[in-house]
Amino acid sequence: MDLRLLTNSCISGRRKSKKISSINGRFLKSVPYDKEYKKLSLIPTIIKSAINKSEEGFILVKKEDLMAKAFSQKRQISILFVVDASGSMGVEDLMSKTKGLVFDILKSAYVRRERVGFITFRGTKAEIILPFTKSIATAKERLKKIKTGGKTPLSLALKNAIKMIEMESLKEKDTEFILLIFSDGRANISLSGIDPFEEAIIFGKKILEKNIKTFIIDTDPTWINYPYAKDLAKIMKARYFKLSDILQGNIRDIIYS
Repeated sequence: MDLRLLTNSCISGRRKSKKISSINGRFLKSVPYDKEYKKLSLIPTIIKSAINKSEEGFILVKKEDLMAKAFSQKRQISILFVVDASGSMGVEDLMSKTKGLVFDILKSAYVRRERVGFITFRGTKAEIILPFTKSIATAKERLKKIKTGGKTPLSLALKNAIKMIEMESLKEKDTEFILLIFSDGRANISLSGIDPFEEAIIFGKKILEKNIKTFIIDTDPTWINYPYAKDLAKIMKARYFKLSDILQGNIRDIIYS
């Protein structure tokens, strides 16, 4: 047997992990022993020592032969729902359909022990109705109480989404965020006085800069005026779906793919 092949297998491994720990988790691979990685990996250490044995054939474990264990840890996922609750969501049962999709996602979040948060926007406000939590029961209750009416302050919603994610990332290190925006994209309230949709684009670009995995679900059933949500998705490099199409599939498979 070629010991070098066996050693390489023990050291490198084939599995990939988003997060590697020197403390605990599932064993991933063996790495050189150092100040960070201190849990001795015995078999790879012996194999490496055997490869580097003396000319007399003796196996002497040297400091440079020591191998330690590295572990993989599942990265925490936090899902932020940004839900348009303006007047346009009150027609054609759009809010009811949106809630149905969100409920479906919450089922997976519960199984996966993921954190979820909610922002709803309508009128002149974009409210954090649920800070990030693992309480799916609370999330469902808040979702049921969402009402519709008023204008569409989309840029304020995106601004608050950025703030909410920034604050959460300070508290929860090594968190992967998923941003789900349910809206027709037809912004009609501006924070600064410029065109409301152009302002929404500005905040959309800021989200893009933060490399947040983003999905935009277009709730506009007609596109009579303009495909605002689709354009915003292109600028944000977000995955885009029409609500009417995604109802036919499995949104959980889409999000986690």
